[in-house]
Amino acid sequence: MTRPTPAVVPARMTRPTLPLVPARPVTTGPALASARPVTTGDVQQTVNLRTNTEKAMNVPHPPGRPPVTGLPRRYRRFLRAVPALALAASLAAVAGCSSSAEADDLRTPCGLVVDGSGSGAAGGRGFDAEAKLKATLVPFLTERHCGTLSFAPVTRSSQTSSCRVGDVDLNPPGDEMSDRDSMRRSARLRAAQGALAMLKCARTQGGSDVIGALARIGDAVPSGKGTPSLLVVSDFEQADKEFTLRVREIATEESRERAVDTLLGDRGVPGIAGMDVYPVGYGMSHDAKPSEYRPFDAFWSEILTGRAKAHVHDDYRK
Repeated sequence: MTRPTPAVVPARMTRPTLPLVPARPVTTGPALASARPVTTGDVQQTVNLRTNTEKAMNVPHPPGRPPVTGLPRRYRRFLRAVPALALAASLAAVAGCSSSAEADDLRTPCGLVVDGSGSGAAGGRGFDAEAKLKATLVPFLTERHCGTLSFAPVTRSSQTSSCRVGDVDLNPPGDEMSDRDSMRRSARLRAAQGALAMLKCARTQGGSDVIGALARIGDAVPSGKGTPSLLVVSDFEQADKEFTLRVREIATEESRERAVDTLLGDRGVPGIAGMDVYPVGYGMSHDAKPSEYRPFDAFWSEILTGRAKAHVHDDYRK
């Protein structure tokens, strides 16, 4: 008797084990440098690159898109706002540093006269009215403890000029819930904007009626609230259709008297009696020539202190 042969069971196939390959270590590259702020120069460079490329390739502009000739509109608006922002930042910084006691003392009625004539331009023989304004407005408002600010332009006919900016209350009222410091900063921002707006408008009307501007600011500042302080940003070169100041015509005391009488004739004396006047840029075109400055200064001294009875100070003159 034979033993049956058992069935052959095929061996189970096993998958060969692959050798382990060590994973490549993950490396980190150098930290990305922080992006450089985009400047107006970068924007202009991009604009120029696109324009020059189009010209070189003779690529016509797509319909509806005008040729690029300068900075985009939004950047031009930003650049125009920079002077006001810079001046406002200075005012806000001063307001932020003021103590409550100092703020409570903001009671002086103040006035600002800005000269829009051609002699106030920057460069050349101009006295740069805008630079003088930016350099002196903050110290003036702070040191004179201005509580209000009124405005007047120097134009070809200052009293009737259409350039107008409303008075600014630099110490606005509030209650116990009000953030008084924030309110004062906002008021000083309006003062800065108003000053530059008045200068911009005055420059569109030409002429240099300084006497008319003094009369207008004398009427504009509030009365009965203390002695007003006036910041007059002007070289005091009177020149309008009725009177032009020429140094050679006021060289003697007699000729100066006649010139003063002629200028004040039908106009009258500006109503600034007792007020504190702070000229800025006064007589700058005559500084280098003493023979011209002396009669010029004597002429205006007769008007401001002799006839108008104002108190003239040199704190911000240059």
